[in-house]
Amino acid sequence: MSLGKILVPLDGSDQDDVSLVTAIRAAKPFHAHVVAFFAHPDPAEAMPIIGVPLNAEAMSAVIDGNTRIFRAKAKRIHDAMARVGASESARLVDAPYRQNVVTLSYREAIGYPPHLVSSAAALADLVVCAPADKAPQLFETSIDLILQQRRPILLASSPPAAFRKVVIGWDGSAAATRALSAAMPLLEKADIVELICVEQAIGQSFDTEPAIAYLKAHGISPSEVHLGRWDALPHDALTKLAVEHNADLLVIGAFGHSRIRETFFGGVTNETLCRPPLPVFLAH
Repeated sequence: MSLGKILVPLDGSDQDDVSLVTAIRAAKPFHAHVVAFFAHPDPAEAMPIIGVPLNAEAMSAVIDGNTRIFRAKAKRIHDAMARVGASESARLVDAPYRQNVVTLSYREAIGYPPHLVSSAAALADLVVCAPADKAPQLFETSIDLILQQRRPILLASSPPAAFRKVVIGWDGSAAATRALSAAMPLLEKADIVELICVEQAIGQSFDTEPAIAYLKAHGISPSEVHLGRWDALPHDALTKLAVEHNADLLVIGAFGHSRIRETFFGGVTNETLCRPPLPVFLAH
């Protein structure tokens, strides 16, 4: 299995370098193409709400100001692409096509950013997003990609040197199964794969046999770790163990509970989207 196209939504912030490096390092084993995607509103439509109508001169000034802001962000993205592309040996190209190295191209779209990112992600193998605490505007977009487009996303506050050791959070759910299947290209390239089960109640034990059999069918022989009933929140147990085991990547199923339940009572997905201590691969 392989990755051919990775989408990276960018916004001209300092986090862009991290997202680009993460995407390129995920792409390297496959010589995949990375698309740096900048979605922003139409400068004429991104008008402030001030409670009073604007005259033509004021509207023109606002539009010109918005245009300068978006152009400045686009320039910062281009600068980040040149800087990261050079440091990570990625080749800058005008359009996606397969080569014997990672290639990197730029795409800009004007409209409602969440819809634009969602549409672009529909034909991407993986979407690399900044976590919610680094780029709040991408939080709802990330959720929409998971729930509506069913696209796997990779969140990273800092990139690993390579994705050599991967930890899988397993509970036997449909979401965990989907994440395991979607992450298979990265799992096949990893040197070490661990399957971790965090039991939710005394006496409960998740059946790992189907997951182990599926991994072995792909030539992967994972180790298996069972944690007893958690003393803290499940995301704390999973991420803490992944960090302690020096994992480069944590794979988990997203929104195993309903979105409403996750929103009001908290859950693995919401917490992981907000503050991942290591790169996290999510799918639903």
